[in-house]
Amino acid sequence: MPTNPALDLERDLNPEQAAAVTHGDGPQLVLAGAGSGKTRVITYRVAYLVQKCNVDPSSIVAMTFTNKAAGEMRERVENLLGLQPLPTFVGTFHRFALGLLRRHGKHVGVDPSFAIFDSSDQLSLVKKALAEENLSESAFPPRSMLGTISSAKNRLLDPETFAAAADNFYEKQAAKVYRQYQRLLIQSSGVDFDDMLRLAVKLLVTEEGIRERLRRRIRYLLVDEFQDTNHAQMRMVQEIVAETGNLTAVGDEDQGIYRWRGADLDNVLNFEQAFPGAVVRALEQNYRSTQNILDVAGDLVEHNQRRRGKRLWTEAGEGSKVELYRARDDQDEARWTLNTLESLQGQIPLREMGILVRTNAQTRAFEEELLKRQIPYELVGGVRFYERAEIKDVVAYLRVLRNPRDNFSLTRILNRPARGIGKATQEMLVQMSAEHGNSLWETLKHAELGSLPARSSKALGRFRDLLHSLREGLDETPLPVILERLLDQTGYLDLYDKDDPELRAKLENLEELVTAAQEFTEETEWSDEADLLSAFLDHISLVSDIDEWRREQGISLMTLHSAKGLEFEAVCVAGLEDGLLPHFNSGGTQDEIEEERRLLYVGMTRAKQRLFLTGCRRRRIAGRYQDQQESPFLLEIPEKDLVISESPELFYDGRTRAAYDFFGRREPMEIEPEVVTGGALRRGRRVRHPTLGEGVLMQLEGEGDNAKLTVFFDRSGKRKLVAKYANLEFL
Repeated sequence: MPTNPALDLERDLNPEQAAAVTHGDGPQLVLAGAGSGKTRVITYRVAYLVQKCNVDPSSIVAMTFTNKAAGEMRERVENLLGLQPLPTFVGTFHRFALGLLRRHGKHVGVDPSFAIFDSSDQLSLVKKALAEENLSESAFPPRSMLGTISSAKNRLLDPETFAAAADNFYEKQAAKVYRQYQRLLIQSSGVDFDDMLRLAVKLLVTEEGIRERLRRRIRYLLVDEFQDTNHAQMRMVQEIVAETGNLTAVGDEDQGIYRWRGADLDNVLNFEQAFPGAVVRALEQNYRSTQNILDVAGDLVEHNQRRRGKRLWTEAGEGSKVELYRARDDQDEARWTLNTLESLQGQIPLREMGILVRTNAQTRAFEEELLKRQIPYELVGGVRFYERAEIKDVVAYLRVLRNPRDNFSLTRILNRPARGIGKATQEMLVQMSAEHGNSLWETLKHAELGSLPARSSKALGRFRDLLHSLREGLDETPLPVILERLLDQTGYLDLYDKDDPELRAKLENLEELVTAAQEFTEETEWSDEADLLSAFLDHISLVSDIDEWRREQGISLMTLHSAKGLEFEAVCVAGLEDGLLPHFNSGGTQDEIEEERRLLYVGMTRAKQRLFLTGCRRRRIAGRYQDQQESPFLLEIPEKDLVISESPELFYDGRTRAAYDFFGRREPMEIEPEVVTGGALRRGRRVRHPTLGEGVLMQLEGEGDNAKLTVFFDRSGKRKLVAKYANLEFL
């Protein structure tokens, strides 16, 4: 096989990286700190196995979490080996699971032509399931219910198993909704993202022949971002490597920020228990950031208890100190940030600057300031291209053309564009389908539509004829031509007024979809056009926000979660206030606070040269200003490591006895001791919190673990805590 010149590991890798790359057989965990070259380790290990160990590249599988990361990884390996196309599978867990289900899904009751339901499709199904169970959306919010179902699937629980384990009112209702949701999903020949993993694991567990063939084929498995794996992904990994044990897991427990979507940090922390005989290596040399940035981030994350422990270092020098700005409000925060970033333009291009926030709502003030200054920017995580209404409509047409039994998609397009098929007609069609036990398409094809009102019958007949026309010669027609014909015959091209800027933008989106289909056709090698249509639908279903992000010429504005895996020369992490970071929804448990701390750590370590931290004394929320307290995380960073500045517009809070600075810092209050419950908990008692430091217990409501405590902390002011979560030390 053609190869590039032999790998020079001594030249290209540091000793720790080289040890991970040249690891022999058996499991190994590579603890790769931020910016330590983990992608290099994975790509060089693949190249080493092929070039130095004569391993068949088709017997190596490398899995990660985004298409973007997989694409970069694949390109690097191809360059190292001179192999193109690379026979090694390099892709996401979902892509791997998708391949298994497309080939063998019938063994676990899956229609091989299933449609992949995205998050908005799933939410629609949940709402329908709630309605069928006569449950109120206000009492059972659909997003929360979808999260519960997703969590169950990540734990490999089917509706029956989940229902059997339900032990409270909410879970019992959720079990009913899960059952209906799954029925509706199957009825539309659909599979959601969680099911892709759950059913793939079920396939490997129950089908011995398929499992054994897969194990014989895959000799070496490499997994990136191992700290982000959930229970289902962990089980998949274990099933694949059960015989060889040849697993290289690369991860960083300090960057585990997806607990809320099922990621289990124990997969890293307890790796040796899961994979006996595993070797653990740490990559601590950083190739991204200056030492000052690493020191501040390290000081912060060392306050976490659930970590293995490492300290990053660099040969890049100390660099500039990290700056902290205490703003008057969110407008002042935005102005200072943009003033600061603009001042760096001579040294750092705008495209190498990132503003990172905890919530999407924080972007508004920054967007307004960017627009006012006419600074180009890109908002990551807005409405995704493939989630725009007109795009979802056309994609629904494609899904129906490929699989007419997709009731969900067919329902979406019945009257899009408007063709006189109103809600009443749709309900009659659904009723006819239910009576005959048919899909909507089978009813349209075979039922006597003349039994319906004349207007409804004619409208449904025209729609049926349209689909028949679009499906003619489908397997022989190039994908871009299918799209062009669809847009023409459905009337979408005539729907949008070219003189209306907003409608023109929708038309341009549809034209861009044709372009995407053309590019996909040119970049993908498939034996026939029928496969290409299915592949295209799979491709767009698996696209994420970051996959769509293309670093342009402007400043990037995104959430901290979206910034994972990225880097910028200059970074501003905004909104360092209690209630934002850590977020008030975190709940205040130890695990949740530690995840919020890791999230800030991830944001800090995106910066290469300059790091700025900001927070507001007050912030406008729901139209009203609210006083804000400084994030307790800032108290964990030594002030000597920061350059601190603040808005000159300090003010006096007349409601208290003391003037205090921007974040409510006051001198400790003297409180007359008063015994409330006896024992340790009494008013006036000095206490110490692991994050907030020392303070005074001011008020106690209730008794036992559920008692509510009001503590005035010396450094951050008044806080309310629950006794069982407070973790207070009594002084």
